[in-house]
Amino acid sequence: MMTRRPIWCIDQSFAVLNLVVHSRLVFDRGWKTEMRFKSVTPLWRCICLGLLAFLSGVFGSAHASEPAQGVPVVALNSQIVGSLIGRQMQYLEDPAGNLTLEQVREMSQRFVPSASAGPNFSFTSSVYWFHVALQNQNASDVHWLVEAQYPLIDHFTFYTVRDGQLADTREGGRSLPFVQRLIKHRNFIYPFEAYPGQTVELYIRVQTTSSLQLPLAVWTPQTFRAKNHEEQFGFGLYYGLLFSMVIYNLLIFLSIRETSYLHYLHYIGGYLIFQMAINGLAYEHLWPAAPGWGAAAVPLSICFTLVGMVNFSRSFLNLRELMPRANLWMRYYAWLLLALAVGSLFFRYSVMIKLATVNALIASAVVFVFGSICLLRGIKAARYFMLAWTALLAGVSAYVLKTFGILPVNLLTEYGLQIGSTMEAMLLSFALAHRMTMLKEENLRIQAEATSQLEQRVAQRTQELGVAMQKLSQANAALQVMSLTDGLTGIKNRKHFDTQLANEIKRSARGHLSLSLLLLDIDHFKKVNDQYGHLAGDACLREVANTIKSCLARPSDDVARYGGEEFAVILPHTDIVGAEFLAQKICRTVEARHFEFEGIHIPVTVSIGCCAVVPDAKGVSESMIAAADAALYHAKHTGRNRVCVAPDPSL
Repeated sequence: MMTRRPIWCIDQSFAVLNLVVHSRLVFDRGWKTEMRFKSVTPLWRCICLGLLAFLSGVFGSAHASEPAQGVPVVALNSQIVGSLIGRQMQYLEDPAGNLTLEQVREMSQRFVPSASAGPNFSFTSSVYWFHVALQNQNASDVHWLVEAQYPLIDHFTFYTVRDGQLADTREGGRSLPFVQRLIKHRNFIYPFEAYPGQTVELYIRVQTTSSLQLPLAVWTPQTFRAKNHEEQFGFGLYYGLLFSMVIYNLLIFLSIRETSYLHYLHYIGGYLIFQMAINGLAYEHLWPAAPGWGAAAVPLSICFTLVGMVNFSRSFLNLRELMPRANLWMRYYAWLLLALAVGSLFFRYSVMIKLATVNALIASAVVFVFGSICLLRGIKAARYFMLAWTALLAGVSAYVLKTFGILPVNLLTEYGLQIGSTMEAMLLSFALAHRMTMLKEENLRIQAEATSQLEQRVAQRTQELGVAMQKLSQANAALQVMSLTDGLTGIKNRKHFDTQLANEIKRSARGHLSLSLLLLDIDHFKKVNDQYGHLAGDACLREVANTIKSCLARPSDDVARYGGEEFAVILPHTDIVGAEFLAQKICRTVEARHFEFEGIHIPVTVSIGCCAVVPDAKGVSESMIAAADAALYHAKHTGRNRVCVAPDPSL
């Protein structure tokens, strides 16, 4: 089953001759043999050479270090670097999945040569074994890498065979945590050593619930680093463009509140996650420790993206007005896709990925058909829509057909999605802007025609009245806000504090949550007014108010001017420890703040009283204020510039 190479005979002959002449046998790394003849005469050397030639012919078939007969040998040289070696591989199907490496090696005659550079067996439940022989013809490179360029394989095992013996075993695939990979990369990288002139055999066992594809490329460490650098740069440009499209259209949506932009964000955002999932980048960077979620994320992201795609098409093409039945059908289809997305979390991946992949073709075709109908009806917006959609549809179709094994694996089928989606994202963004321009022009035209009719003038007056009422409502709202704001400091006033405290007491009582209250008083504030004037005192109040606001980290925390130089802070969901910590922070921050008025430094400190309760009855607000005020009074009479905590008021 295995051929014998003459170099083994030479090695063995050298060994025999060295034993005769008492020479030394040295083994280097277990496979290289160095013979040293220090006492051999020229006559003995001639005899040795003749005997070597004889033994090479006689024992040329006595050593099993060459690959099986019929297995083409891949030459490891500069020409093979970066190339797919699928056509030099053989494969064996193992339907039961119970064959061992020893059994597979004994069945070498049953291996079938691969006819594709990237073997693709679509969706299958069988285990496949691949076999390839690699011979190093590059004297300068010993370390080599094999890259499996399909990151969705669940599990594969690499076996290295040297001189007929198993030398190394390595497992990989997305079913294992990312941290277990020897080389941290989105694809599985298998390193091996092959010395000049040495032949290494690789056996690869592949089992997956996704499409079974094994595009293998051979690299040296230096060329792989250069390729990976360029690849990462390309991915950065691609995902950067998609992300910039998301941010750009998000800002537009927040500005004009157009529903089409929201559906576009849904579609592009889902597509971005889908691309990261199938490229292996999401598994590497987003969920490296969750291989189970990584598998479900592929069909889920596909269906989620299709939901956005269908809804965006309905909204952009205005099917609700132009094709009501088609709009209703696509609406139901979007709900079905959403159900499939949720189902991806519960049902088998092998089933959901097929349903998701088939629906990607169906949804793309449906959108293309309805877009074509709108184009034939002369709808201007459909022109840019179809231009963008054609670019993506070509990429989607190529990738799906490649997944099912109908098209071969090449640059266009492997990266058609990225190429098509890049063009589509830019064209759709332009189409949205063009559609908004068209809608604006159409509205202006209708307005111009309407102003010539009396009924339209009445409607316009009604609209103006509505705008005036809206402005009046806004003015009332602004007035209400002003009524709750302290005019001097800009923070809330005593009225707001009373209302807010009562509301927080009710909310905390319902949830049995702790509520804290801080009462703050500026130390020696009367001296500030007397010594520096009331303008300085007003500036001091504003400075302290701003300092307190800067110390509050949560949106629910509220500060108000309680009266005079006193301030109050309401801290929901905060116990006495947290309240005291924040009070100390405020106290130290105020003390450290260098307050100046008209070039004069004015030292400012505050005294703070703290109180915390878990409300459960009425009348809590008065008790809390009284407790906090007592603590504040104690702080002022024990030296000021400090925090005192009130005892539990037993509310």
